[in-house]
Amino acid sequence: MPKNQQSEPDKASVTDIQTSSKSILAQAAYFALSGLLATSAVLIDANMVAPLGDEVLAGLGLSAGLYGLFMALLFGLGSAAQILLSQSADAESRASFYRRLAYCLIIGLGLCVILVLLFRFNINFLVDWLATTSGVGFAAKRYLSILLYGLPISFAAYLLSLSFDVRKQSSKELWGFAIEIPLNLFLNSVLIYGLFGFAARGIEGAAIATLCAQGARLMYLVWITHQDLSKTSQWSRLSWPSQQEQSLFHQLMVPIAINVAALIAGAQAYNLLFAQLPYQEFAALALLVPWLSIANVLGRGLSLSATVSSAGLKPYSPSLRDALSQIFAALKDFTPKLSLGFLLVTMLVCALSLHVSGSVRLHFLTLIPLAFILVFIRTISVTLGAVLRVIDQPQWVLRIQLGLQWGLGIPLLLVLTLLFELPLVLALGILIAEEGLRLLVLVRRLQQYRTVPVKFPT
Repeated sequence: MPKNQQSEPDKASVTDIQTSSKSILAQAAYFALSGLLATSAVLIDANMVAPLGDEVLAGLGLSAGLYGLFMALLFGLGSAAQILLSQSADAESRASFYRRLAYCLIIGLGLCVILVLLFRFNINFLVDWLATTSGVGFAAKRYLSILLYGLPISFAAYLLSLSFDVRKQSSKELWGFAIEIPLNLFLNSVLIYGLFGFAARGIEGAAIATLCAQGARLMYLVWITHQDLSKTSQWSRLSWPSQQEQSLFHQLMVPIAINVAALIAGAQAYNLLFAQLPYQEFAALALLVPWLSIANVLGRGLSLSATVSSAGLKPYSPSLRDALSQIFAALKDFTPKLSLGFLLVTMLVCALSLHVSGSVRLHFLTLIPLAFILVFIRTISVTLGAVLRVIDQPQWVLRIQLGLQWGLGIPLLLVLTLLFELPLVLALGILIAEEGLRLLVLVRRLQQYRTVPVKFPT
């Protein structure tokens, strides 16, 4: 057979992969937009609180770290629910889908109640232990003492949003942000600075505004979920999962929930260790963290799309091989663009951040190149970890991520923080080194898995 005829199937295969990777990216765009809008509260609070002073901004950063630590287990449960819901997202399995959704929602809300009761009376102790100045501690206490009650709201909104994402109906739940974001901006302006005759409540006002705005979006999500149930006549078919179903759920949910929760808790542990550095450096990081969160959310959009695309496929099957090829093509196309976009946006933010002190702006500018590297590495690593978890490797991913994060990176940073007064640049470098090592291990594992050749962005 002539060479040109031999190459035609290969060319067709490459074209199919490229077309499918664009489909994955389009699906990821909806997931990312949903997550991006969900982080708006952090971004709005950081920029509207910044004029109150460097210590208040640092207090907000400390609060975000502790609140993320409280949410870690709940987000881990949500990641496990994502796979459970993806497996029954088709129209024929609608009753099973809502049964699983209700089961995960009840478990998560029960955990929320436990977390609120557990941490409500320990906030002052935690903040006093972690805050570097009394001003930072005072601001963090005022913010957390209110926002902690938002744990059930945050989790319920997250899970209901996810239920529409896995069914590729993100456009429905995105309208909730048309309620939350304007309301949050308005209430922040009124409650932080005391407009329209209201008392100025500072950072405490920011927490109240966030809680009210997220509650309004949750009410919208509950309403459209109720509408969907009514239209598809699923109310009468809902039932509690059988013992066998619960056992299967737990076998899948426990390792994945622990895996994701440990990763998120580790990320917040890094943030809390960074809080031990001089408060002006940490204030710069608090200003940068919302933009890092946005980049992480955009990366998780691709991760979620990869999970949905590969969920339920048999290991080593041709369909899984094709799905992985499409995911890697999408990753190669997306990662450099996301990293460069993050670099340009944060440089612009630094130039426009005239409301913060010169020292904070200088530290902010110094952190941007390192954050660019972190976004690049983390985007690939999170997607590969999600792929390995869904193709029957959750326990292995758990061991690797826990071992590197909690066995190497965090203890190393803790020891160096206690022994030396590290500059924030060096402290962030330890985080980048740990995540880079994790990425190398994940790449190595996929190569050993022998499903497809692995090629990544260079």
